[in-house]
Amino acid sequence: MKKSLFLHALAILSILGFSLQAQADFPDRPITMIVLYTAGGGADLSARALAKKAEKFLGQPIMVVNKVGASGSLALGAIAAAKPDGYTIGVTSTAGPMTYAPHMFDIPYNPLKDFDHIMGYGEYMFGLAVRADSPYKTLKDLTQFAKANPGKIKYAALGVAIINNFVMLKLAEAEGIKWDLVVFKGAPESVAALLGGHVDAVLQNPGDVVEYIKAGKLRLLASFSEQRWEWVPDVPTSRELGYNFHFYTGLGLAAPKGVPKPVMDKLRDAFKKTMDDPEFLDIMKRIYITVSYQTPEQFQKRVEADYKENEAMIRHLGLHKSQQKK
Repeated sequence: MKKSLFLHALAILSILGFSLQAQADFPDRPITMIVLYTAGGGADLSARALAKKAEKFLGQPIMVVNKVGASGSLALGAIAAAKPDGYTIGVTSTAGPMTYAPHMFDIPYNPLKDFDHIMGYGEYMFGLAVRADSPYKTLKDLTQFAKANPGKIKYAALGVAIINNFVMLKLAEAEGIKWDLVVFKGAPESVAALLGGHVDAVLQNPGDVVEYIKAGKLRLLASFSEQRWEWVPDVPTSRELGYNFHFYTGLGLAAPKGVPKPVMDKLRDAFKKTMDDPEFLDIMKRIYITVSYQTPEQFQKRVEADYKENEAMIRHLGLHKSQQKK
């Protein structure tokens, strides 16, 4: 009996010693970073910029993997289900699969409990754009036409449970209009559809439309962020136009819940240093994402606040999963 207990204790100590050594050696192989949207969009480009620069601090490659679907929920589900050893991390946001989808669908993760946040690193702005040759010169032109022609206006977004769609739903509610959502896998595809005349409008961030606006191919009708876009300063914000709402998205990095503290500390230190890298800052400027560092605690509080606020909005719109017909 005593021998059995001794061997059992020895086995536990051996496992514990191996675990501590593994944490001390972290990382000793490549890390996977899961991105919730398609290649070429702002979230993807920012993730690749982060990964590239953080590699020099971690000493291992960071492999970026795009996992698209269910308004980003597939990606977050994969992050939450991964082994909590620090070798799988991913991009998260304060919108979409974190704070919209949980109220609309049954998802395989708890956004408030299943993640260890590494940091928040960026802010998205949003604006409504149409083709430059469209008859809609202002947002009022578009909403008046939509009101007179229910269902005739088609807009592009990346899913149902995503911020782009909810901006349009709130706008439709405010104006008493009906327009139709067309879902695309990623921002580049949605903008291409607008340019090709397959949809009438797109609600996107500056990185996806500003260059087309500068080239005279698209026209911005309104900023749905707190401030006007500095690249198109003459276009008013939603609040300036009399609407009582604006939207934003915070981008962050997270790991599955339960990653050992020494490993999380290494990840947080590496990515925090990356945010001071001049090349990273230049890339973020070129893709029109505002750099905004938030501690894990700050990002968690923001997710919690947005989760509560968005649940109220979704219930108000009658889209909560408990309100949907079975």
